[in-house]
Amino acid sequence: MIFSRLSGVLALAVTAAGAVNLVATAPAAAADGWHRPQCGVVQGDGSVTFTRNDGAFLAPTATAVTPVAYPRLVALSTPNTLLALSKTSIQRSTDAGCSWQRIATTELNLATYDLAAGPAGTAYAYGINDQPVYRVQGDQTTAVDGPVPGDGVAALVVDPGDARALRAVSKAGQIYDSGDGGATWTAVGMPAGENEFVYKAAVDPADRAHVIVGTMGNGSYVTFDGGQSWTRSSGVGATPHANGFSVAFSPADPRTVWLEGYDLSQNDNSARHIWRSTDGGRSFVSVLDGSGPTLINGTPLWPSPADPDVLYFAYGTWFGGYGTDLYRYDASTGRLTSQHNPHDGVGGVAFNPADPQVMYLGVVEER
Repeated sequence: MIFSRLSGVLALAVTAAGAVNLVATAPAAAADGWHRPQCGVVQGDGSVTFTRNDGAFLAPTATAVTPVAYPRLVALSTPNTLLALSKTSIQRSTDAGCSWQRIATTELNLATYDLAAGPAGTAYAYGINDQPVYRVQGDQTTAVDGPVPGDGVAALVVDPGDARALRAVSKAGQIYDSGDGGATWTAVGMPAGENEFVYKAAVDPADRAHVIVGTMGNGSYVTFDGGQSWTRSSGVGATPHANGFSVAFSPADPRTVWLEGYDLSQNDNSARHIWRSTDGGRSFVSVLDGSGPTLINGTPLWPSPADPDVLYFAYGTWFGGYGTDLYRYDASTGRLTSQHNPHDGVGGVAFNPADPQVMYLGVVEER
């Protein structure tokens, strides 16, 4: 459990207008009352669409997305409600992604922010490099300080039974808890390793004591006791030296962990890997490298909420008008497939809780 003393918060002005993007997974109970999107065209600012077939066809948008947008998405516990982040706005859909309305405008560009869903329709937007943390409840948005003064966090999750109980992981690999919606924070356990720099962290959606971090130069570390002890993962790179850029638990089976990074013992395209663990992050095996799909430093990972063997990820660029490949990898068969679209990238993915084949995409526009 999380306990912390209460303190004040900063209110953020709320507006009403257009639409946008974001990503994460809603609690398991979120499927209750959800339905598939009942529209052929998405109304909004064009930065969010959806697909029913792994990206072979994207629902058209009434408005074309404008530069520079790196949307993130999340499905909420409130039926048929999603949030999205793009540019400086927080947007919401209440009709399963068919239309989007702006509910708040921030002073920050939210390009490096992500979303975490909680109970009672609550969500938090947090930045890897920036403060504040934004708490969203209905159409009300409140800003609170993150756990580390002047810095962002590598992961944040919400207790599925208490919208004010948060767990965050700092870029030094220190776990912090809040019991008052982020107004105050308490350090828990010890950091992962000595003087580590954490690119990204993930918290097991079924067990918040189970946390994994991807680091600069030392692969990844995992804890099963809330940071009281950490174990360095094996198998991340041919030598002990690798960068762990992105990590994600499978919502379908948290023993399955995905990690994308760079093996520092290599110096060609194949140095970038996607590794997979089936023991909760204790050990990893490389399943893909950059000699096949195009990987970048920090490729976002979107595990299927229905199948622990399936992972989605994307590569996109404006250069040469290339567009985007949305990849689907199935570890049970070793099969990698992709679907191409003309956007500059996919910044975020969320899955419809009633039908995970419906994927919401936050599409990137750089030009």
